[in-house]
Amino acid sequence: MVDEVVVAGVSTIAAAAVAAWATLRAQRRRAEVISLVDVLVSDAEVIQAEPHTDTHLVGTIEPDRPVLDVLVRNDGDRPGLLRRIHLDVQGTLRVPTIDPPLVVRFPGGTVTGGEQVMERRLGPSASYAVDFPLQKGRYSSPIRQEIPANGNDRFLVPLVASEARRGSDFYTVTLTLDGVRNRRGSARRSFEPVRVLALGPPCWEGSEVIKERLTMIADRVSELSPGGGKDVGVIFNAAIYPARTGMEDYVAFYAAKLRTLEESLRHCLHHASDKALVRGWLTELELSLATVDELHQHAKDLRTSGRHP
Repeated sequence: MVDEVVVAGVSTIAAAAVAAWATLRAQRRRAEVISLVDVLVSDAEVIQAEPHTDTHLVGTIEPDRPVLDVLVRNDGDRPGLLRRIHLDVQGTLRVPTIDPPLVVRFPGGTVTGGEQVMERRLGPSASYAVDFPLQKGRYSSPIRQEIPANGNDRFLVPLVASEARRGSDFYTVTLTLDGVRNRRGSARRSFEPVRVLALGPPCWEGSEVIKERLTMIADRVSELSPGGGKDVGVIFNAAIYPARTGMEDYVAFYAAKLRTLEESLRHCLHHASDKALVRGWLTELELSLATVDELHQHAKDLRTSGRHP
């Protein structure tokens, strides 16, 4: 009988301990649980147009530079802290300007073609600009960004790639955020790779400019070699082409440039905060691409007319 009482007492104490432990566990505050919700690519003009933007944040953004607009969330019961951002830059691409052509005669020589020529949402609460060279690599910067418990936050990361050429340099960047380490390890979150234009807006030569240059090629070839000699070449973008195909090669290079620019902008469109702006650029590019056949016809007409030997 005594043994039964003792066992019952022990069982009661154990049950109470378990219940108390469960209550304390339920009442324990959850550590910060930070997630990277979304990243958009914006710019100073778009950010400034928002009604709740702190004006001093806009002052940290260089005009025409891309800005990563970062949205994060903390599902924990305690404020979370982000300590560092990392930018993994890869896939750099420069869409070249197309040089004005130079027609040259090489007495005694024959120009064969393509030979290389040697030539030297919620107003953002903070902004953390990152300067880095326009080359592949990881670039990090310390930050101190507190995310409220059970809440969202938004901050900006202006991207300043040095030596970027306006309207022609693109790169892909992956954003990674470091939070405070906990028992589970490093609180690190990364977003998918994002394509950006390093220094905008994009720029390219219009069809009228190309048409004028084709006419210049024809006139210069006729001046140097009325009979259309094989010793005359057309030089542009560090390569030399034979005069007999120089105009067509020039148009082909122009068309390839426009297609490369179009492809890069379509990648940029996916994460753009102002999609209408990027679509406007794409519409202008499509109009320029539509003139390529006309430019080929212009070159053909110059030959047919005898203006180009």
